[in-house]
Amino acid sequence: MHYLLKNYTKIKKYKYKPITIIIIAFMLWLSGIIVYYTGGTQQSYLHLVYIPILISAYFYKRWGGLIAGVIAGLLLGPYMPIDTNEMLMQAHVNWSFRMFFFVLIGLFAGSLFRLLELQLNKINKIAYYNESIELPNKTKLKNILSEKIENGEEFQLIIFSIKNYSDIYKLVGSKYFSSFIKELIKHISEYNKINNPLFYINDSKYAMYIEKHSKVELINKLRKFTKYLNKPVKFKEVSIYTDIIMGISTYPKDGKDCDEIIEKAFLAIDKVKNEKLNFWIYEREAVDVNYNNIELLGDIDNSIKNNNFLLYYQPKINLKTDLVDAYEALIRWNHPKEGFIPPAEFIPKVERSSLIEPLTDWVIEQSLKDIIEYEEIAESKELHVAINISARNFQEPSFIDRLFDYLDKSNLAPEKFAIEITETDLMIEMDKNIRKLSQLREKGVKVYLDDFGKGYSSLRYLKELPIDYIKIDQFFINNIDKNSTNRDIVLSIIKLSHALDIKVVAEGVETKEQLDFLKENNCDFAQGYYFTRPDKKEEIFKWTAKHDEKHRRG
Repeated sequence: MHYLLKNYTKIKKYKYKPITIIIIAFMLWLSGIIVYYTGGTQQSYLHLVYIPILISAYFYKRWGGLIAGVIAGLLLGPYMPIDTNEMLMQAHVNWSFRMFFFVLIGLFAGSLFRLLELQLNKINKIAYYNESIELPNKTKLKNILSEKIENGEEFQLIIFSIKNYSDIYKLVGSKYFSSFIKELIKHISEYNKINNPLFYINDSKYAMYIEKHSKVELINKLRKFTKYLNKPVKFKEVSIYTDIIMGISTYPKDGKDCDEIIEKAFLAIDKVKNEKLNFWIYEREAVDVNYNNIELLGDIDNSIKNNNFLLYYQPKINLKTDLVDAYEALIRWNHPKEGFIPPAEFIPKVERSSLIEPLTDWVIEQSLKDIIEYEEIAESKELHVAINISARNFQEPSFIDRLFDYLDKSNLAPEKFAIEITETDLMIEMDKNIRKLSQLREKGVKVYLDDFGKGYSSLRYLKELPIDYIKIDQFFINNIDKNSTNRDIVLSIIKLSHALDIKVVAEGVETKEQLDFLKENNCDFAQGYYFTRPDKKEEIFKWTAKHDEKHRRG
């Protein structure tokens, strides 16, 4: 069907060219000549005339079929002998009935071709256009870009992304959102310096191709375009500001086919988001640091299956007993070709993709196995293991149930397991998240509020959050022995947490001075390089045994 639509569109470009009429006329004339010189209308060569009649009906529908039928009837009519050898002429009823039949065939074929054209137009609209927005879609864009590439044309692709899409959607409502987008498209199209057609990618992203410009010229154009886009769009007597960013890629510099060009424009969009820019022209060196993002994400699944991931652990120390109380599990990736890839290079990308679910499942399973193994070695029932989860994990409807399934299968007491989630992540659908945290705690799973102080938790929510621990971000622990502001903040967090019956963990402890201050001010737990760096389970288990033995004796 895609092939049919594509070639039908090409044929439509040429169907009304004069050459078509000349060819049809020539074929009618040629049919008459062939009939005359092969013995007249009594011979089967008479039927050749149906070919130009059908071709005319195809290109010009009913009128084309009608006219071609009449001309064919006249050519093979009163002046065409029934037998050219004896020059026997046709009866009037004979050739007039034949003309009627030609006309009937022409009209019938023209009607069928017209019906087919209407159906193909309808299918074409469904396949290549977004009906609600009334814009050509991504498939249409790819077809056009592919044609340009086949013709050797150089161009640049701009992907527009509406950053505040969700806010606008909530403001105007689902009923009027399509109407607003149409107004926005009209607003963009009215800019006369870049007024090429727009293409629909999804509700928040649109595309446009332009002729290739030099980098300096393009930047100047985009700066003016950005200034224009910053003007609010008037919709239902309300001025709505659209925060639009752009990613740009260039053919042939950035790819050999349309998929690569589109991919690079999306990578440029990611760069814009990360750097808080208005637009970015794709550059491999600036976007694909060390390892191509797409390839990297593509290797995640294989690396899970092939055990290329491993967990490092960092102990949390109970500051009242100086013994190890818990482990935080930290994922590491030993890529088969790239070697160790730092978590900061792949975790943010994975969190923005659907790969976060299988990767988190792997972390849960592996951490459960490891803590059970340690209990068997140390015969300890006091330790628990904590894993980090993202907002995407927590919003995934089946996450809680899957976690409980893993706990049930492992036969590990839920009290031996904990999750760590940042306050910023919890702010997404806070009321729902409070119910989910309550489910976890009812089961016995412990909850850490991570990176406390960096986000924007209100006292109201902090009081309502069902959590066991608050982790003070290491930003506030740094220079705690020298910076009075940091000291005051840490003291306030400790007092507030204890007032709410929440225990406190200090992250990033690196000096004895920091540790002494935390102990003096009743901080409950601490972790950091002062004790030990994260390491493989075997090394951390050994370190734990020595550390606890030393402090039990002391």
